[in-house]
This record gives sequence, C-alpha cells and structure tokens, in this order.
Amino acid sequence: MDVMIWVLVGAGVVVLGVVGYRFLRSREKGEEPYLHFRCQGCRRRLRFHARQAGHAGECSHCGRKMTFPTASESLD
Repeated sequence: MDVMIWVLVGAGVVVLGVVGYRFLRSREKGEEPYLHFRCQGCRRRLRFHARQAGHAGECSHCGRKMTFPTASESLD
C-alpha cells in the first residue's frame, strides 16, 4: 500500500509538471498577428507573421521568391 501511494504522488508530480510546462510555453508565444497576401506566381493565399513584413521569403507552394508586403498592402 505504501508503494502505491508513492507511485500516485510521483504520477501527480509528473502531470503537474507537464501541465505547468505547457501553460508557460503557451504564454511565451503570445498572439502574434498574421497577415495575408496572394503569391504573384500561383495566386495562392499565403499568411505570414506581421514581423516578417518587408523581408524576403518564398512561396511555400510554388517556391517563387518574393518580399512580404507591409500591413497596408496585405489582404487583411
């Protein structure tokens, strides 16, 4: 009986650790806004992080090189 209590306590500690870790990781990322635009090559609607505006990148569908548009030029 004594061993079973320690097993349950250990399992509880592990569960609390995992839940705490996931909670803290979710708070680190925050809610970074996405912007959208259409690829000039394949016309697919793409999304990108707002911090990437003005930076170089490529279409994940057709591979065309491009510069991510500013917020005022995005589809949103």
